[in-house]
Amino acid sequence: MLCTFAVNAVAQHDASKIVGVWQQVQQSKTDGHEMQLPVWKVLQSDGRFCTFLIANQSGQSIITNQGTYQLTDENTCVEHIDGSITDPELVGKQNTLALQFKGDDLLEVTYRIPGATRDGHEVWRRVKLELPQP
Repeated sequence: MLCTFAVNAVAQHDASKIVGVWQQVQQSKTDGHEMQLPVWKVLQSDGRFCTFLIANQSGQSIITNQGTYQLTDENTCVEHIDGSITDPELVGKQNTLALQFKGDDLLEVTYRIPGATRDGHEVWRRVKLELPQP
């Protein structure tokens, strides 16, 4: 029982590192500054995730992918995709993500979507709550 508790404690600790709201960013090719893309990923503490984007100038948002995730170690996350409007053939499949944390709030992700011939690379920055100063 102590062993099971220790494993669960480690898994919860690892999950707390990734839980939150993340916004996709990329480096500008013209001047190198970080650009915030209109794409967010929500990783919940219950093992569920969704990715959504702002689709147009009016601010309409769309959930593009959703499902569950599990951290198999501190640098690997396996997503099980339950729904996808951008890639319906992914529904029911798993996607393994290699995670590389660059501090607490910047995450580089490498993955290969099932059936793809090359890896995808994304960079995500944690969204933090900023409280107004009195």
